[in-house]
Amino acid sequence: MKSVSLLMSLCLFVSAPLQSTVFVNQAGYLPHAQKIFFTSTPADRYSVIDCSSGKTVFTGTIILSMKNDSSSGITVYKGDFSSFTQHGHFRIITNTADTSIAFSISDSVFRDVAVKSLKGFYFQRCGEALLPQHAGAYAHNACHLADGVFHPTSDTGGIKDVTGGWHDAGDYGKYIVNTGVTIGTMLMAYELFPSKFSWDKSNIPESGNGIPDLLDEVQYELRWMFKMQRWDGGVYCKVTREKFEGFVMPEADTTAPRYIYHVTSAATGDFAGVFARAARVYRPFHPAFADSCLDVAKLAWHYLMLHPSIVPSGGFMNPAGTITGNYGDHDDSDERLWAAAELFSTTGEEQYQTFYAEHYTEGELIAETMTWANVRTLAHLTYLFSNRQSVNPAIQNALRQSLIDYAKELTHLIALDGFQVSIRPKDYYWGCNSEVLNRAIILILAGQETHEHQYLDEALAQLNYIFGSNINNISYVTGIGAHHPMHIHHRPSGADHIDEPVPGLLVGGPSHHMEDYALPKHFSSATPPAQCYLDEQESYASNEICLNWNAALVFVAGYFSVDDFSKMKPANGSK
Repeated sequence: MKSVSLLMSLCLFVSAPLQSTVFVNQAGYLPHAQKIFFTSTPADRYSVIDCSSGKTVFTGTIILSMKNDSSSGITVYKGDFSSFTQHGHFRIITNTADTSIAFSISDSVFRDVAVKSLKGFYFQRCGEALLPQHAGAYAHNACHLADGVFHPTSDTGGIKDVTGGWHDAGDYGKYIVNTGVTIGTMLMAYELFPSKFSWDKSNIPESGNGIPDLLDEVQYELRWMFKMQRWDGGVYCKVTREKFEGFVMPEADTTAPRYIYHVTSAATGDFAGVFARAARVYRPFHPAFADSCLDVAKLAWHYLMLHPSIVPSGGFMNPAGTITGNYGDHDDSDERLWAAAELFSTTGEEQYQTFYAEHYTEGELIAETMTWANVRTLAHLTYLFSNRQSVNPAIQNALRQSLIDYAKELTHLIALDGFQVSIRPKDYYWGCNSEVLNRAIILILAGQETHEHQYLDEALAQLNYIFGSNINNISYVTGIGAHHPMHIHHRPSGADHIDEPVPGLLVGGPSHHMEDYALPKHFSSATPPAQCYLDEQESYASNEICLNWNAALVFVAGYFSVDDFSKMKPANGSK
C-alpha cells in the first residue's frame, strides 16, 4: 500500500488520478457552504491536503452513505468537511491511501461555472461569425445565412428570413418549443435574483455595454424568435433540414435547404410566455424593445384565443421524410396557461388572470420540474412570484404549499441515494442531468420561500453530482474539472479539429434506457443505471448537449455564484 506521505507528493507533482475512487466536486466548493465528498472504499478517516504545501490542513471521519446503492451499484461512503473554510487547492486522501482529484475552495468557483455555461450559448449562435477575440480557437465564419424555405407540408409557400438565433443542441436545428423553456428558465433566474446574474464581462460581443450578459445573450435568441411569428400571431415551430446534417462545421452545412415547419399552438403559447416575460425584464434596459415584446406576445395570445383547440389537430409530428427533432407535444394546455400567467404578471389585465384562475387546477400544481414538454410549472412559478396587487392570495398560498411539498418529496429522494442526487434509478433517461438541475431549482426556490438552509444544501448536492460526485468520477460539463467529457455529440466540437470540445456545455448524462446505438454495445439492462454513460460522440443519448439543459445549469450555478452562506447558519462538519 502506498504511504500517505507519497500521496501527498502526488498532490503536488502528478496529474489528477482520473480513476480515483474518491469522488469530489471538481468545479470546487464554496468556503462557507456544505462540502461533501464520496468514496467507494470502506475507509474510516480522511485528510484534506493542501496542494501547495503538501500539509494536512483538516481531518475527518468517513461514514456510510448507502449500502448497495441501487443507482450506482456500489456501497457509498461519505465525508463532510463543511467546517473547513480555508481558500486554496486541495485533495482528499483516505486512510486507505486513496486520493481524489484536486479541487479548489473559493468564493468564485460557481461564478466561473455560471460564466462559462452562459458563454456556451454564445458558441451556439447561428447566422453570425464567431470572432477570435470572443471565441478564441473556436472561431468560425457565419453560418446558415439562407434560412429558410417553407416546407411543402406547411400552409405557406416561398421563403422567409429566419436567420439568427441559437443552434438547439448537437445539431444545427432551431426549435421554438425548446427555446421556450430555455429562455423562460433564464429570464426567471434574472428576474428573481438580479444581483446574482448582473455580470457583464463574459467576453461576448455585447459585454461591457452596461447590460447583464445573460440578457444580451437571451436577446440574441429573441431577435430570431421575432422572425418566426406569422402575421396572424401564429408561430412556426422550427427551422431544420429534412435530415440531420453530418459532423461538419456550421458554415459548411450548405448541401440541403433548411425548412420552416408548421405553425403550432404549442410554439405560439411558448412564444407568448417568453415575450410577455421579456417585456417586463427588458423594460429598464430597452423600453422600445420591451414594447415590441409585449405587442408580439399579445398577438400570439390573440391567435390562441381564435384557435381554442390544439394546432395542428393532435399536435405537431414530423411529416414524412423529415427526421430531425420532433418536439412533439399533444397537449398545449400548459403553454396556454404559461402565456396567461406571464401576460397577467406583465400587464395586470384581468382577462389573463381570469384564464389562469379558470385553468390552473386542470393539471397538477408544482409537482414536477419545467420541461419543454410541460411548462405548467413555469406558469405556476410566475403566478406564485407575481407582485401584481390584484393577484389572488389564495391561489398563491396553494402554489407555495405545493412548492414546499414537492421540495420535501425531493428531500426524501435525496436521502435514499448514495450520492445524494434527487433522481430515482428509473429516472436515468436521456437528458437526466437537466432533471437533476431543474430539481435543484425547485429546492432553491423552496429554500428562498421557507428560509430553510437544508434545501440550499440539497441544491448544492445536485451541483456536486454534476461536477464529479458520481460513480463515473466525471464533471458532466465540458471545460470544467480535471475529468470532463471530451467526445461530445456536438457537430462543431466533432468537426473543428480541436482536441478540447467547446467549453461550458452540459451533457445529458447516464441513460439506462440506452436510446442510441453506442450504449447497448457497453451496457445492458442489468447495468446499474448511473453507470450507463459513454464519453463517445456516437452516444447522443448520454453525451449530447442541449439549450434547455444549459439553461438549468446557468440558473443553479449563477444562484450559487455569490457565497451567501457566510450570512446563514454555520454548516456542520467533522474535524
